[in-house]
Amino acid sequence: MASSVTRDKIRLHPKELMLWLYLATTAMLFAGFSSAYLVQRFSEYWKSFPVPFIFWINTVVLLLSSVSLYWAQQGFRNQNPWQLQIGLMATLSLGVIFLAGQVAGWQVLVRQGLFLAGNHKAISYFYVFTGLHAAHLVAGLIVMGYWTYKALRYQVSSQSWLGLRLASIFWHGLDVLWVYLIVFLQLNQIL
Repeated sequence: MASSVTRDKIRLHPKELMLWLYLATTAMLFAGFSSAYLVQRFSEYWKSFPVPFIFWINTVVLLLSSVSLYWAQQGFRNQNPWQLQIGLMATLSLGVIFLAGQVAGWQVLVRQGLFLAGNHKAISYFYVFTGLHAAHLVAGLIVMGYWTYKALRYQVSSQSWLGLRLASIFWHGLDVLWVYLIVFLQLNQIL
């Protein structure tokens, strides 16, 4: 009897499994781009450029959003609607700040004369990496907006655990992906 209970606790919900498969395919997409980046890095048209500091500030903002989401989840577990609401609002706000920071970072690059197409391959890859991440973040913001709206209307109940879990896995996955990207891109600019 105890072993069947243990197996039930270990088993993934089908929706969670689908999310993990989606995250795995996203990771493979970025791994493929990373491989192409490394191969192209040694071509004659490759020129390094300094990664604007705002992208590092954005990293801190996104990591703080993960902390606030974790705090919101603790509020949900402890049945504290105020903590859930504040945590989700903070996560959503920090996500919007991150996205605005991305736009500001791209504007810095444009002011330096570094464009998506036409300059060199390194900057094109940088725009593709950060742009694809931003597109995924917009999806995460929509999900966070939905859960924040529900929390503010006190429509989050114990039956909402799976939806909140999926939202948090997706959000934390975006954070991990961003940290990988910024470190990968920075290291390849200085090496």
